[in-house]
Amino acid sequence: MSKRSLLRLIITLLVCGACAFFFVPLSKIKLGLDLKGGIHFELAVQSHEALEADLRFTRDKVQDRLKEKGLLDAQVVLDGSALKITGVSADQKPTMEKQLETFHREYDVAFQGDAVRMTQTASHQTAVKEDANKRALQIIENRINQFGVAEPEITASGADGSRIIVELPGVGEAERERIKGLLATPGRLEQRIKAKQDPTGYQGFPSKDSAIAHFGGQLPPGTELLPEPVSDRDLRREGKLSGTKSAPGTEASIKGWHLVESKVYVDGGDIVDANRVVNNQTDANEINFTLNRKGADDFATLTGLASESERLISIILDGKIVSNLSCREKIPGGSVRVTGSFTKDDADDFALKLKSGAMRASMKFLEEKSMGPSLGADSIRSGVRAALLGFLVIVAFMVFYYRWSGVNAIVALSVNLIVMLGLMGSFNAVITLPGIAGFALTLGMAVDANILIFERIREELASGKSVAGAIQAGFDRVFWTIVDSHVTQLFAALLLFIFGTGPVKGFAVTLTVGVVASLFTSIYISRFIYDWILERHPGTKTLSV
Repeated sequence: MSKRSLLRLIITLLVCGACAFFFVPLSKIKLGLDLKGGIHFELAVQSHEALEADLRFTRDKVQDRLKEKGLLDAQVVLDGSALKITGVSADQKPTMEKQLETFHREYDVAFQGDAVRMTQTASHQTAVKEDANKRALQIIENRINQFGVAEPEITASGADGSRIIVELPGVGEAERERIKGLLATPGRLEQRIKAKQDPTGYQGFPSKDSAIAHFGGQLPPGTELLPEPVSDRDLRREGKLSGTKSAPGTEASIKGWHLVESKVYVDGGDIVDANRVVNNQTDANEINFTLNRKGADDFATLTGLASESERLISIILDGKIVSNLSCREKIPGGSVRVTGSFTKDDADDFALKLKSGAMRASMKFLEEKSMGPSLGADSIRSGVRAALLGFLVIVAFMVFYYRWSGVNAIVALSVNLIVMLGLMGSFNAVITLPGIAGFALTLGMAVDANILIFERIREELASGKSVAGAIQAGFDRVFWTIVDSHVTQLFAALLLFIFGTGPVKGFAVTLTVGVVASLFTSIYISRFIYDWILERHPGTKTLSV
């Protein structure tokens, strides 16, 4: 064997060995939901909620800034999709205008008589929505990873990235509802103070209508009514629940309604860490979270105000009060403990949401599918059986029609399969049922290049060229034809991957890898085999093709 052929053989063996490293044993290969079983969710970010949250944040910021400048009678309230500022006298107007200048990039300011109306600019709305999409994707990844799901697939979808595909292999029905709760809710924590006008203490008003009636049909300015749900632990204590979770959001599951101030003193963005703890005296599950320096200062301000005015502090998660805390004195430091009627899972999920961060908007479930592992095993058997059958048919045809040259194509095809599996493993690609179909299709297309080469060699031999000359001409004259056809297939596969979702992407990945592997084996491996034969039989006059 010449040095050139020996070098080619070494390169081929190294490529095959490197590829085998990534998929041997076969347990290294990652299987998709349709093969392994699990749960598939498609969610949409509720962008309008992010815009509403931005309005509330700006409302509090503007209110604080105006009061700092002495405009104590100024009131900033939500007015549909805008902010409305009232209570500013004519001589205070220049001071207000100066303070509002800092918001001109995000808000359009319009003066309407004695009131001022602030509306979000189009560019600011786009930026808020994009930030909500990115934050939702990141937080969902954090929550799923901390929950402990192995090898989840979480990807953004849609033209604006507002849709998120979540695939969780190996997750069963028992964990399904709990994971849905983690994905659907923003995990937005707020600490506010109960309004001075609320006389109910810990109990709250019995219903929303009774609360509104108490205030003559109009809530006091700068306040909101928020519900405190009945926990499952409360229901079990009363004997109204046995083993199943209550249906959240129903009127029967509300313990009371509380009037709280609209201003948020501490939010989830100030939380550094959170975890569940067990009270040694009562064995109750509680949540302990740590605030950063800013959050600690804000919490000290809040507790000082609550102790001076003898009011309760409301801990609010996603618009619902989870606990009302009393405070006798100002509390410095950044460690906060939330007590309540939490089950172990509820407390763990509460802490996980706080630790992973808060989304700017909730998620809406567009699609939800689950698949058992037994169905996936049947799909694997059927898919592998079909691929093997197709491979055997190709082998039989190539050997029958092209004789010993057909064996050349089969060797190249076998190397092609090894390279494909190796590339899939090196990229951590997930094999799906459409991916197996892509394997079968790629094997069929891989021999197409060999057929072009063999037919061209036949034509060159028929024109009177020697075996070596025919082989040389055969490879040279079809080289760019093979490259063009493979590049065309590659573009098609890339378009399927970019614009496709779910199963289509699985097929596109396999097709892309197959095109790359086929281009290498059909030109490099097949040519190496022919050159090696010519070295062993330099004077041959015929070629089995």
